[in-house]
Amino acid sequence: MMHHDAFQRPFEGPDGVGGYAATCPYCRRMLTEQVYVGPTGELIGCEDCAIERGLIGEPISLEEWFEPEGLHDVLRQFGLSNWKIRKPDPTPTQQPRAHYWEIMADGSRYFLKRFYSWYPATAVQHMHSVMAHLIKQQIPAPQWVADTTTGQSYAEAAGTCWGLYRALDGHSATIQEWMWGRPKAAEMLAVLHRALDGFRPEGEEFNIWGAWSLDTVDRVLENWQPHPDLSPDLLGHIRERLATRYFGDLYPALPKFVVHGDYVATNVLWRGDAISANVSGVLDFEKAHRDTALFDFAWGLGDRRPPLLRATIATYSRVRPLSPIEREAMPEALLLGALMSIDMQMTYFRNMEEVSRLAQELMMLVRDLESLRKAAALK
Repeated sequence: MMHHDAFQRPFEGPDGVGGYAATCPYCRRMLTEQVYVGPTGELIGCEDCAIERGLIGEPISLEEWFEPEGLHDVLRQFGLSNWKIRKPDPTPTQQPRAHYWEIMADGSRYFLKRFYSWYPATAVQHMHSVMAHLIKQQIPAPQWVADTTTGQSYAEAAGTCWGLYRALDGHSATIQEWMWGRPKAAEMLAVLHRALDGFRPEGEEFNIWGAWSLDTVDRVLENWQPHPDLSPDLLGHIRERLATRYFGDLYPALPKFVVHGDYVATNVLWRGDAISANVSGVLDFEKAHRDTALFDFAWGLGDRRPPLLRATIATYSRVRPLSPIEREAMPEALLLGALMSIDMQMTYFRNMEEVSRLAQELMMLVRDLESLRKAAALK
């Protein structure tokens, strides 16, 4: 069982890490030089544990993990003083990441994010424009802090962009809490979609995380390595259905607007206990792009079980009614989302055990496609 206190430490001031020593969350070995992180910067632990579990990672120094070059300069650019720094606590579904820090300064709590050098400034502008618009609509998105030296919504240092955000109250859901909380999460998603319908953000969306097309599907399938649970017949059947039914017949007519792009359990905060919890915040708009509302259903909110899908759609539709064509396209959108999930595990994390689990889910989704269509239909 993973110990969630690994790599945590009390808030530290600008003098650095001092004599702090970290431990691997798997083997509890003391680490004094480097840690291993995954493709998204998420903590893995030590090299031996990463290799033993077949996890794709790369080493970074403890200094880079805690307080890399440029961090203190950036905090000064944002106008902070007397700050204290630490890594955020783990959540039920996510370990700390290399490019996030929790900051305390002058009695306020913030989160600092260092964007990857390949993520362009225009995409940061796009993301921050979406967040600012939602805040104006009274939707609980993080409020960014402007760079006091330039007035921009982000700072530039050490060859990349940095964003500083006021912390939102709330906790992340466990996997089970997310399953049962999906109807409420759907209600918040509908509020978000309604606010973004017709909105034109500043900057430019990052095209790597834009809408999927049939060309994207073909490119992804061609790059997958053979897997015993993903037969060519199964993938060929799904590809043909997406080509004719989804991208051919339905997608061109679906309403399009800016969607969140990563509306999953780790990006939704809750206030209250498991029974009466309500959404208190929506995080991480880095993948926001113009698409159909079904993208957010397919990626993180939809469910292959007809009763849960019906309940989720019903709650969403009380705020933003799904059109008949959106309801009709929902099953195929879920198919596309299933391929996206498998591609993430196959290509980025190379977690073949998770690929096997998702492949079983995919087969059941194909089997239950028409039951899902009935569940999505307006009665």
